[in-house]
Amino acid sequence: MFLQFSRIKYKNNTKICDYFCFEMSGEAFGSVNVPVSVFSLILNIIFVFCLLFPHRGTKRLKQPLNILLGSLVGSNIAAHICILVMVVYNFLSPTSIKSLIIWWLVPVIAVYTMMISVNSSHWLNVFYCFQILPVQRPSFIWLKRNIRIFMYSALVFSVVVCLLGMSVNTAGIFILYENTTENQTDWRGLDNAWSAVFWMTLGLFCLSLCVMLVSSCATLVFLWRHMKNMEKSSSPVSSPHRQRQIRVTIISIAVQAVLHIICSALVVLDEIIIDISPWYLHHRLSVLFGDHR
Repeated sequence: MFLQFSRIKYKNNTKICDYFCFEMSGEAFGSVNVPVSVFSLILNIIFVFCLLFPHRGTKRLKQPLNILLGSLVGSNIAAHICILVMVVYNFLSPTSIKSLIIWWLVPVIAVYTMMISVNSSHWLNVFYCFQILPVQRPSFIWLKRNIRIFMYSALVFSVVVCLLGMSVNTAGIFILYENTTENQTDWRGLDNAWSAVFWMTLGLFCLSLCVMLVSSCATLVFLWRHMKNMEKSSSPVSSPHRQRQIRVTIISIAVQAVLHIICSALVVLDEIIIDISPWYLHHRLSVLFGDHR
């Protein structure tokens, strides 16, 4: 990592502001992400193999579970491949226009595939919640009966928003490098599209996160009460082995929820700070006016 000082100016050299920013070197980025990406790719490939070729006597997964898992694993694989491509391109130091376009496109694809992966994980938690919890209210009964349609709709909406974000960012990159327009109105329209997609994607992420946390908390409360009732009961069903299984499940769900809260809060905070920070203003002005120092 290194500290960088920059100054933003308009065309008439009027100073806007100074700012410091931390940037990670290519070597540091590669040393951290390459081992993690390779290990994650191996695990995801093994998981795909287990999904496609289950053990004899094992029932195949039904809809929508296989679609959710497929979306989760597929987007994970795509994101880690993009990270490895980013590392390779960083060490190659691309100079041609086409290489630079690819160098800009790959991080965009990586970010939005990660978003699809996270949203798939969130909706997977919601699906498991409806499978575990007994529902009594008519609205929840109707939702549980139509859980397949609900999961498909949420997943399709997530993919559409992410594809829209990829399209807007891709269009901006091509316009930036091809210089197809000199009209500031066109640049401002593209800048507005960037902002709209940014807040739409962030809103979708926060919505799926909140739904996931609510479903996880409901599952934890239900399993905790169920375990306490089993401890008081003398039924053969309430064996110590089964109680340990439920306890491990509770701990796993709780750890996952805490990690999601921490990581998601940092991601949201980072994205909002970047969007309103002078660094992001610097990036926007470089696109809008093509003159920054």
